[in-house]
Amino acid sequence: MRVIEAGMIGAIAQWCECLHGKEPILKTLEILAVSLDAEAIAISRSPKDSSVAPRVIAFDRRAADAMGARLDHSYARSVLRDYFDRARAGTIWFKSMVEDSISQDLMTFHSRRHLSELVVIPLEVGERTIDTLEIHFLDRPRNYQQALLNMLGETLTRTWRNRARGLFTEALLRVEEARASVQPGPPILSVENPARLSRAEYRVCLLLSRGRSTDAVKEELHISDSTLRTHLSNLYAKTGTHNLAELLYSLVTAAPFGDSGSGSSKVA
Repeated sequence: MRVIEAGMIGAIAQWCECLHGKEPILKTLEILAVSLDAEAIAISRSPKDSSVAPRVIAFDRRAADAMGARLDHSYARSVLRDYFDRARAGTIWFKSMVEDSISQDLMTFHSRRHLSELVVIPLEVGERTIDTLEIHFLDRPRNYQQALLNMLGETLTRTWRNRARGLFTEALLRVEEARASVQPGPPILSVENPARLSRAEYRVCLLLSRGRSTDAVKEELHISDSTLRTHLSNLYAKTGTHNLAELLYSLVTAAPFGDSGSGSSKVA
């Protein structure tokens, strides 16, 4: 416990330096994640208008070319729910408190990554937006971790209020520029097989890309409903898509394969 507390002192010092523009946000998020033994962490700015997508700066321990989804979304609304517009800054919210009614996208993300808990800390609640710190854990935080989070909440909030103006927007622009400069990989169905699809998964994708319905795919490949569901679940994880519509779009547009897997293996 003392070692962890000592590590948190360094992490908070880094956080304060960051909020005065002296340290990069991504490096600071990494240090916070390591100190809290978290798998991924993000600062999100979410419009109160739910039709507008949040903007996110995230650190994820999972490498960009690893299988499965990486953190690039805000899930604060799924945890805060009816209190989203009026949550008090500095309070600690756990996914496990609302486990029976969390959103499907959060369930899918945690299932793919084998994550157990999401902690949301509102940093600032404005008239039009809410800034949140979102921390994803592989295992449910232990008592001492929960105690640390409770102690940190007020400190993180107070220092966030006193941050250099424009810091989040400037950092977000740098992250987006870096992301845009990354060269995308080959299309999912290219000979390079960047998503490392199995032969069966490749056949399912090929038929879907040719306009076959799921029923037609089952009939043509002589597979059951459960087998197709398994293939689709694996395909979503390997291609970084969330549902059949996103997978189909990636296939029929020949969109280059990006963050979810950039291996060079041929079809197995």
